[in-house]
Amino acid sequence: LLYLFHAFCLLDIFCKKKETKIILILSGNYRWRKLTVRTDNSESETAYPSVSQNSWPYQRYGHTVVEYNGKAYLWGGRNDEFGACSKMYCFDPEAVTWSVVPSEGEAPPARDGHSAVVVDDLMFMFGGFEEDSQRFSQETFAYNFKQRKWYELKTTGELPQWRDFHTACVINKKMYIFGGRSDLHGAFHSSRDYYSDVLKVLNLKTGRWEDPKVTGDCPCGRRSHSACKFFFFLKIYRVRNNKMYIFGGYLGTENRHLNELHEFDPATSCWRRLKPFGTGPSPRRRQCVVVVGERVFLFGGTMPSNSKKMDPVHSGLCDLSDLHVLDYAPTLKDLAANAVIKNRLNERFSDLIPDDLK
Repeated sequence: LLYLFHAFCLLDIFCKKKETKIILILSGNYRWRKLTVRTDNSESETAYPSVSQNSWPYQRYGHTVVEYNGKAYLWGGRNDEFGACSKMYCFDPEAVTWSVVPSEGEAPPARDGHSAVVVDDLMFMFGGFEEDSQRFSQETFAYNFKQRKWYELKTTGELPQWRDFHTACVINKKMYIFGGRSDLHGAFHSSRDYYSDVLKVLNLKTGRWEDPKVTGDCPCGRRSHSACKFFFFLKIYRVRNNKMYIFGGYLGTENRHLNELHEFDPATSCWRRLKPFGTGPSPRRRQCVVVVGERVFLFGGTMPSNSKKMDPVHSGLCDLSDLHVLDYAPTLKDLAANAVIKNRLNERFSDLIPDDLK
């Protein structure tokens, strides 16, 4: 099952404090279903205490969502009216409830555009744009789920540039940071955007930042792109994959949206541009990506609008609601379903096509 958090879109611009909706997609038959979600008012030891209406996260962008022990944890993000948020929210898919997660320690300032990954019982958060200080961040924080405690990670080596809307992936206890928006003048925004194409790696065992010497077809700098780690082992082909993939994003210095797919192999430190079969997504940014088994699901995002009627407040962008699937090991049934969709066979041969292919 896939869960989509309806966070914030251009059509919600006049209703910014609506609660976050949950929409469920069944990954087997690609059917959407909206969930009715409640807050958790239970007093049991395992439940997090709710805080009246604040147990629901309001709609936002630039937040992160990670999975830990079968639950989703949402932190940070902002909207233009209420600013950034520093609360941690937990969504329990079994109970279908939201709750506020209590925490202690040195919590990071409220921000958006940061990244977050989970290793064992720790969530590592890097970068973003801090609300109170109005500055880009280059610090790394960790949250211990068992202790419910934040602390700032003291790292060594050359720090990455201050940035927001980058991506992070963990492979073999190393966190790979790519892209994001920086400023030529440092931590504070001066409208002199800079988009780095340098890959930075934080060794989570030693706490040291590393600079791998990369080769190959490197992606250009960008922000608001997607990154995912993909691991699988195909016995029939004896292929083992444990690599990072980068898709899409926006290069502000050229006002260009992207839709290239790049692969990075940590074993060889080599980049490679991929050109999968099929019709890929259009150029876009702010999409979400998740890996399920041997498939990568990509949903939504924003792209430039060709409509001359677009309200100036929307900055010439339009929201997308399309779903794309990148399949690394398609079955014959998958290929047949794709042919049905591509050739609109369901419109002409509805009585002959099995229900699970319609």
